[in-house]
Amino acid sequence: MNLFFLKTFTQITIKIIKLFKLGNGYTFPGYFILKFFPNILSSKTFNYKKGIILISGTNGKTTTSKLVTDILKGNGFKVAHNASGSNLLRGIVTCLFLDLNFFGKPSSDIAVLEVDEFALPQVLDNLTPKVLVLLNLSRDQLDRYGETDTILSRWINSLQNLSTKTTLVLDATQPVLSILKDIFKGTTESFNSFAPHGIHVKEAFNIKNVNASLKVCSLYKLNLENCKNIINNFQYAYGRGEQIVYKDIPFTIYLAKNPASFTNNLETLIDTPTFNSLLFILNDNIPDGRDVSWIYDVDTDLLKTFYNKVGVSSENIFISGTRCYDLASRLSYAGFEISKDNVNKDLKKTLNLIESKKLKNSSFAVLPNYSAMLAFRKLTLGRSIL
Repeated sequence: MNLFFLKTFTQITIKIIKLFKLGNGYTFPGYFILKFFPNILSSKTFNYKKGIILISGTNGKTTTSKLVTDILKGNGFKVAHNASGSNLLRGIVTCLFLDLNFFGKPSSDIAVLEVDEFALPQVLDNLTPKVLVLLNLSRDQLDRYGETDTILSRWINSLQNLSTKTTLVLDATQPVLSILKDIFKGTTESFNSFAPHGIHVKEAFNIKNVNASLKVCSLYKLNLENCKNIINNFQYAYGRGEQIVYKDIPFTIYLAKNPASFTNNLETLIDTPTFNSLLFILNDNIPDGRDVSWIYDVDTDLLKTFYNKVGVSSENIFISGTRCYDLASRLSYAGFEISKDNVNKDLKKTLNLIESKKLKNSSFAVLPNYSAMLAFRKLTLGRSIL
């Protein structure tokens, strides 16, 4: 097995895929490598000097992994990180192969990897992390993953066999995760939901992500004040509070891919209503899950409070995506007044409509689920991810 050849193959494949706009390119190389070398990650090739950090959970893993990466880089570490968000085993393989040097060894000191919650057991079968962060569990992609009990049982089975060389980091406020402390035989650390002193967190729900990252970095004995300074200058990952100006109209994206993230963003926007227009986008593509019934798990009273507090005119509310009519019905049940002319499956047509209306001093809050967020970025920035 020639590791340098596989790295070169990975690099060239990604460039070709991006050149012909066939995707972001981070999935296929890993898929191909695993097809011929299914246990490749179990080899000693990927022994990082400072270890591997795995971060998983239903919500917050992209932000937390970026926080940890930024802090480590700010403290002089060279970090391998799957910043594209490709967090299944194939995406992780791609990320780690891209980090290999000419001699087939990791060029970075440490790897920080976001891991899909359902794929975590498969990743743990192949990699032994120095630190494993489990953020939370909530309903998401029910047709693929089932209820949270399904994922929790998979996690329990993995933790029973996980090396005690790993340090497990858990959210102390999540009762569903408390059983994991008793299951895991190694060291367990925890973080809470109290706002850390000296750090300015824009959204309340990100306090836990910040605390998780600080806990991880404390395990590396980094200077706390330096870490706080890095966090205060943190730029959130794409689609998580990201601001885009398109056709002179400012849009701020708040990824709302399941009940928990939808609720968190509504609460944030209620507290800081700095917009006068709304764009909701709901798809049922493979990355989202086909079952969108979760939109009814979003609290109706919260939706009503949001609608009444922000006071957005019906002419300034737009709904798009493959399941736009389902979402329009859901919002109507919660008291939203919506113009039927502003509901359209075609996102490009919706953006054209927004532009044509020349909404005076418009400022949009965009609430898309995952593939909808990628589609919105593709249309407004010309790229879906990075």
